[in-house]
Amino acid sequence: MVFSTLGLLATASQAAGPDRFGPERSRYQQASIALETGDMNSYRALKQGLRQYPLYPYLEYAELQRSLSTAQQPQIDEFLDRYGDTLLAQRLQRRWLQELASRNDWSGLLKAESRLEVDGNRYQCLVLRARLNTGDRKSAYRGAEQMWNVGESQPQACDPLFDSWIAAGKLTSDIAYSRFWKAVDNGRLSLARYADRHVTRADQKAVTSALLKVSANPALLADRSLLKPGSADQGRIAAYGIRQLARRDLEQSFSLWLRDRDRLTIDDEHRTRLDTYFGVRIGKNFFPDHEQRMQRLDPDYRYPEVTEWRIRNTLIRRDWAGVLRQIDRLPQEYQQEDRWRYWRNVAAEAVGGQPVSALKDNFAKLTAERSFYGFLAAETHNLPYDLNDEAPRFDKQLLDRLEQSPPFQRMNEFLHLGQEYPARSEWNHAQTLLDPEERHAAAHVAHRWGWYDQGIRGAISSKQWNDLSIRFPQPYRELFDHYADNRNINRTWAIAIARQESAFQARVKSHAGARGLMQLMPKTASLTAKRYQVPYRSNSQLDDPRTNIALGTAYLSQMLERFNGNRVHATAAYNAGPYRVSQWLAERGRLPLDIWIETIPFDETRNYVQNVLAFGVIYDVRANRKTSMLSPAESSQLALYQP
Repeated sequence: MVFSTLGLLATASQAAGPDRFGPERSRYQQASIALETGDMNSYRALKQGLRQYPLYPYLEYAELQRSLSTAQQPQIDEFLDRYGDTLLAQRLQRRWLQELASRNDWSGLLKAESRLEVDGNRYQCLVLRARLNTGDRKSAYRGAEQMWNVGESQPQACDPLFDSWIAAGKLTSDIAYSRFWKAVDNGRLSLARYADRHVTRADQKAVTSALLKVSANPALLADRSLLKPGSADQGRIAAYGIRQLARRDLEQSFSLWLRDRDRLTIDDEHRTRLDTYFGVRIGKNFFPDHEQRMQRLDPDYRYPEVTEWRIRNTLIRRDWAGVLRQIDRLPQEYQQEDRWRYWRNVAAEAVGGQPVSALKDNFAKLTAERSFYGFLAAETHNLPYDLNDEAPRFDKQLLDRLEQSPPFQRMNEFLHLGQEYPARSEWNHAQTLLDPEERHAAAHVAHRWGWYDQGIRGAISSKQWNDLSIRFPQPYRELFDHYADNRNINRTWAIAIARQESAFQARVKSHAGARGLMQLMPKTASLTAKRYQVPYRSNSQLDDPRTNIALGTAYLSQMLERFNGNRVHATAAYNAGPYRVSQWLAERGRLPLDIWIETIPFDETRNYVQNVLAFGVIYDVRANRKTSMLSPAESSQLALYQP
């Protein structure tokens, strides 16, 4: 594995605060190895010098965990007394309850649980089993019913409880029928089939059988006689089956929905859900007759999400009077959003009839918002960008006090050890112990350490939206500057991409497999490395900031070239892939650029593009650089400048 020295040093410096425990840390690592290998003499000797070391509780926990099978309650109580305010207390208690259950020590389990309750269905079931095995059947079976009648599978630890409850004849057809529908609504069809085994009433069985039949072949709903009016359950079958059919055939499912939503008895929740689903799907498909479809689906503008897609389709036609009428049909809270304030202003200027001064005033008010639309308003009317930046009000003493507290010392040590997962666990536990001001200060401690992504999360979780100093850091700036200049792309653009993609986590991996600061897929990285002659031997190199930024900026440069220098299209391609963006351009490429962005059919990509462009403004303004969200060529394509 080959990493550049600069990349490794940058990563280390970004992940830990002051180094106060260097010698102890080495001793701790040796003690951990000795304990794992069973060298108890060495372990005990090393442990003696670590009582003041922040991670000493973890040694105590590991030692107790190692001998848990022979442990007794006083040993557990002693640990809980000493470390009850740490996350290790809950962690030990969970393992101890499982150990007591494995011993069939049910009275001991109830006694232990009274000392410290723990969350989680597994442990709730263990407690109920303990009650059952100590004679409290009534309470145990009452809890069993609540635990069984849910729309998801429960842990295996619950099975003995459920088996006893079922054997006692407590599982009725009504309960099974209730769980059947909860499972269906939760998308767990295999669980629904299991619940159906316990449905015994003939009328209920007819309904469950009908739904399972429709699930296997939703097209059966085309037979009008399959479901009869008057029964809410028949309506639920229709709603479920039509939703399944829509994945295969949108046109047929939409026709069946319009046919059956009033003919059958369908409750408000399912009606709203499906009306909204079809409205959004129709809107994102940009059908030529979309307005006629929308009018049939939602004539009274009941669903704001559907109305938003009606507006977007009207924007495509540049029917500005229609845009104004439809924005007026949105609920007031929607109308006050930056998005629709911007489009109301653009539409009003296009329609005319209002004084120029009033139009300028409306755009000026919008520039007070730190958002994509606020920045668009500022850019198109030559007004300053307003970041609404607010400096924190707490003093340095609060930061120092937090940094020196045991939870933060443990976090810092884990970061020095390169163990970010337990550091985050300590962070999450600490948040439950802090007041709002302390949570805000904690985000600054993380930022001060160079733990930038945690600082960003801390600002968001403490709702400090205007504290831009920690929300928009600039780690690895020299690397971004070097490689962006090398690829002849905007430096801030690359930083904004990394901020959106990973919040500057160097070793993060997405569910899809994208890795590192700029979230590159391994295949993309390999192809880009070959094209730009970047040394690249293994996917693990994507965790190295230098390699990741070198390849990420190269791929951005490739996208910029492919889309003729348009950063908007290139940004969309970085998120959704160049083939999809080429398809969208083929379908709607002649639209004004802001309308094209507004009508991106992928919500994630639309928000992604808007965030990246807005983040670029924030970074440039804060650095006192010459700022423009769009290039002159891109700005000339906005709706305000089109005939």
